[in-house]
Amino acid sequence: MTKILVGLFLILLVGFAVWFFFRRSEPVEKVTKEGPIIFFGNSLTAGSGAGEGEDFPSLVAKELKMTSVINAGISGDTTQTALNRLKTDVLDKSPSLVVVELSGNDFLQGIDPETTINNLDLTAKQISQTGSKIALVHIHFLRNANEYKAGFEKISEKYNAPVAWSVLAGIVGNPSLMADNIHPNAAGYKIMAQRIAKVLKPLLQ
Repeated sequence: MTKILVGLFLILLVGFAVWFFFRRSEPVEKVTKEGPIIFFGNSLTAGSGAGEGEDFPSLVAKELKMTSVINAGISGDTTQTALNRLKTDVLDKSPSLVVVELSGNDFLQGIDPETTINNLDLTAKQISQTGSKIALVHIHFLRNANEYKAGFEKISEKYNAPVAWSVLAGIVGNPSLMADNIHPNAAGYKIMAQRIAKVLKPLLQ
């Protein structure tokens, strides 16, 4: 009798685990709105450290055959300075998809992670209100890593925005992939682009 009860318990447990997994899985919301695809970020988006056409937005566009792409990356941007130009550089262009790559300069300037996440949330909110799809680019920092990750997860769930996680993993610290201590070279951006393209592809198919 005990074995039967244990068996039933295990079946129920597995069934609950399967139900819970599928209940939490959000369907991929594909891009439906017409408009350009905008990459909105800092020097990494701008392509600092690489030549013309070697920045990750250009490489992603080439891999996914994107026809209308705007690189709105500005070196030195924090989440706050980027937020200040969001309307003119992004919202006014009525994009179909916005790929947000921000937080690195916040980290380098010692800005509190909570402030960074709040700014990113506000950025995502304003983009979402236009009907544009959002994707986030995450960078793993050695300090406050869990706090940043939790913040990105919250924004991702709130706006159904996919995340390209830890896009610089294995690139930073590898001299053959870096132009300097912060920016990848062409080979590094190529790896970064492949990781981001993998996340964006389901949105565009």
